[in-house]
Amino acid sequence: MSLILKNGIYINYSDLEFIAKDVVVTPEKETLNFYNYGEYTPQTGDQVADCSGKYIIHSFADAFMRPGLSLAPKAKIFTKRETTYFRYVSDILWNIDKVLDKDLVYASALYAAINAARSGTTFATCRNETSKFIDGSLALVDKAFNEVGISTLQSFAACEADGFATAEKAVNENAAYISQNQGLMGIAASYLASKELFELVAGKCREYNTGVLINAAEDELDQINTMRDYRRNVVLRLYEAGLMDYQSTILTNANYIGDDERSYIKNKPAWVAHNPIGNFRRGTKPFNSIWLDNILLGSDFSGEGMIEVMKHAFFSSLASDNDLSLTDVYKRLRANNNYIKINNFKGDGENNLIVFDNNSPFELGKDNFVKHLVYNSQALEIKLVIAKGKIVVKNGHAIQIDEKEALKFIKEQAERISC
Repeated sequence: MSLILKNGIYINYSDLEFIAKDVVVTPEKETLNFYNYGEYTPQTGDQVADCSGKYIIHSFADAFMRPGLSLAPKAKIFTKRETTYFRYVSDILWNIDKVLDKDLVYASALYAAINAARSGTTFATCRNETSKFIDGSLALVDKAFNEVGISTLQSFAACEADGFATAEKAVNENAAYISQNQGLMGIAASYLASKELFELVAGKCREYNTGVLINAAEDELDQINTMRDYRRNVVLRLYEAGLMDYQSTILTNANYIGDDERSYIKNKPAWVAHNPIGNFRRGTKPFNSIWLDNILLGSDFSGEGMIEVMKHAFFSSLASDNDLSLTDVYKRLRANNNYIKINNFKGDGENNLIVFDNNSPFELGKDNFVKHLVYNSQALEIKLVIAKGKIVVKNGHAIQIDEKEALKFIKEQAERISC
């Protein structure tokens, strides 16, 4: 059975060419077929969607999402005067971590997946980071996303805040998962990982030939404590451990790296995931990408879609020494899709699409498309989201699950967060 997107305008996401064609999408194969309007005759069982006046483009991928923290807005919000990075970690993230049992992890993942799908994201690179519910947690997060229709790349952020034994258990859970599924190994941050933990994770990366996802200098605290304990900066430590030798490795944030660290990154195939909304809300130093090429964009646990993330990346860059052009920021948005392709991960084939209306008074075209995405909030009103050839969102609602019942369950679980 195929899905026929009739009478729409297809936009090639890589070169932004606009193509007036009917698009035939099938779950069984990742490639698309194009026909002149009215040329394709629907077969028995085909589903037809009238896309007259609408646009069709490849869906989005999120390079860094923390689904276990998707319900964090239930927690206390600090004033500017009260906020510090350590307080944010200790009073919010670690307190939420203490109550993340099986039901709350599942609810949080389900909520993150619904939000992602509604905003046109069909692939998410996820970081899990609970110390309470470890065994089976990655499979549970993946299950929630799959129920909504979203593909994932999972990792577990091993952390020694609760001791090496807990971190080792997280590493073993991570390794067991990627022995059967695509995924990355994970470390929470350099300052929360001993030499022994680095060596353990590096060994698993070699065993499964996959990279690591790690917070790298999200805050100056990471640099200060790493220098104090190991006499080297964060990126040099990763460099020496061989964790940057993989083209699937993702260093997240990198707000507090120096010029020498940028040189290390530039000479390795690893990527940096910029999380502009999370950085802005935590009041951290603006990300400076000078000299860096392999930049991805992530939503962190903001709950925002990738278009909003791209907007924040563009405007926040104006406060750094490396302000971006519209071409640059769109390249970073689509670098997420290229990262998946380069690493041969599954779940982001051509049959992942969004269908959207342009409700602005301006006509879209190759020369102004990105401009309108950044400056005009009415230029992209999503009507359909298609993942692996199947409609997963219609008119703003996830349709592969009973959304009403799912949100009821999520609300019940969210009430357990009291920090």
